[in-house]
Formats: sequence, structure tokens, C-alpha cells
Amino acid sequence: MSEPYFSIIVPSYNRADIITPTLEAILRQEYQNFELLVVDDGSRDNTAEVVARLQDPRIRYFYKENGERGAARNYGTQQARGQYLNFFDSDDEMYPNHLRVVWEFIQAHGLMEVMHTGYERLDGQGHLISEVCVFREDTNEVLLHDNPLACNTVFVRRDIALANPFVEDRRLSSAEDWELWLRLASRYQFHPIREKTFCLREHDGRSLNTIAPESVRIRDELFGQLVKHNPDFTRRFPGKAGQFVADRYTFIALTLALSKQHRTTTAHYLWKAMQQDFSVMWRRRFLASIKHLLYSGFANTESAIHYSF
Repeated sequence: MSEPYFSIIVPSYNRADIITPTLEAILRQEYQNFELLVVDDGSRDNTAEVVARLQDPRIRYFYKENGERGAARNYGTQQARGQYLNFFDSDDEMYPNHLRVVWEFIQAHGLMEVMHTGYERLDGQGHLISEVCVFREDTNEVLLHDNPLACNTVFVRRDIALANPFVEDRRLSSAEDWELWLRLASRYQFHPIREKTFCLREHDGRSLNTIAPESVRIRDELFGQLVKHNPDFTRRFPGKAGQFVADRYTFIALTLALSKQHRTTTAHYLWKAMQQDFSVMWRRRFLASIKHLLYSGFANTESAIHYSF
């Protein structure tokens, strides 16, 4: 039996109730030479039973102790046989052209290290929120400021994926993909494929929608330090490490400011941001943090005056 060209790795944790449509959509691909690896990351529900019902020889099911998505994806990478790996979340929908357009791109341009497709974001009622297909800048440069690449969108050559695993530190959860993209962008060129190939469905259960302010603080502190101490990043993007760390600090500050409970800590992170990159003072997130910090202080003062009477 020949080796599959693509390995689709789907980590899942207690998603038995929603994983079936995701897997069925993957199995309907126009390009058929692929394997589908479901990595059950210590689920306590009947995920194994649900996956077994599909009875498709392309599916390979693995169970492991819970270690978060980064660890589950790394486990899948170690089991994969395809030439290219794609990490797909268990709550999104792959369109039938997903693998075909990547295959056609490779045939036209040769074996690339890293590629990414476009996608669309839908709300819970199926209404379009946004499309992410074309960037004004080079993707490598875009990643210095934001992470528009949903994990589903990136295809990585297997040897590169094996040499560059996701960080398995739970503190980095929900940013482990961006951290990896930056490591890859420090060494390789991201090649865009400007076609929509899946939809990301927004719902309240998404990790990015449920993360607490303290978790954001811990996550982005770690994230900034990983980037700052990455020699490949410093070589590829000279002078950008301080700017990136400053942006992480202003993200922490704005998150804390919006919670209206951490005024002193918010001010502390704004100061830390300026120490890393003084120009951060003129960026939108820094100014928004100041605005919310001042508004919170005014509101607290007003409440104290009202209470004193």
C-alpha cells in the first residue's frame, strides 16, 4: 500500500458530540490520497466509539493521556506517514477543495516547506463574519503583529514538522500555534494559496473565547520570552524582538484593563511595554489600555464619592 500524500491530524478532547461532521467533511475531499489521524487527548466521553462508527480505512485513531492540543498534535506528527501535515481542529468544517488546491499548488510550484490556504469565519447561525484570504504584506511579516492563520490553514512538510514540534507547555495554550508559525517564519517562507478551503465556526466553547485574564498574562509572558530568546527570530527579523514583546505586554495590559480589576498590574505592564519598545506608546492597543485604565479610575472615584454621601 502506497504512503498517503497528506496526513490530516485532528486533536480532540471531549468533542464526541460535535466531531462527526468535522470528520465526515474531511472524508469528502476531492483529492483522496490522505490519511486522517484522530488523536484523542484523554477524552472522558465516547469519542472512540463515535470515531469507530465511521468505518473508513483512512481513519487512524489514537488515544493518549491529556496533554493539551500541542502535545496531541506532536503525537499525531510522530505517527503520520504523509509528505505534508495539516492540523485540523475538531469543531471546524473542511471544504472539499482543501487538499486539492494544495496538491495543485505543489504540482505548479514544487515542494514547498510551508504553505497556507484562505478561509472564512462564520458565526453560530452560519453568517459570514470575515474572510481571510489575501494579506497586504508578506505572510512572514504579518505574523510579527498578529496571527491570522488558523491552525487548519497551514501545511508543513513532515520532516520540518518533526524537527519543529509545538511547545507542550500548558501555559502557552491557545498561542502554541502562533509560536510555532513564528519559529517556522524565522527559517522558512510561508507560501500563500489564495483560495478559501474551510470555515472556522465561532462558538462560546472556543478556547480563545473563554480564556481568563490571568491565563492571558501567564501565556503572553511566556510567549514573549520564547520569541525574545529565539536566535533564528533575531537573525531573520533584526530589531523586531523587543517590539513583539512590547506588543504582548500591551495585550496583557488591555485584557487586564477591560476586566476593571487590575489597575496597578495594568499600569505595570504598560511600563514594561515602554521599556521594551518606546514607540509602543503610539500604538492603538497601548492607547486603548490607557483609556480603559483612566475610565476605570474615574468610575471607582465616582463610586467612592457617591458611597461617602
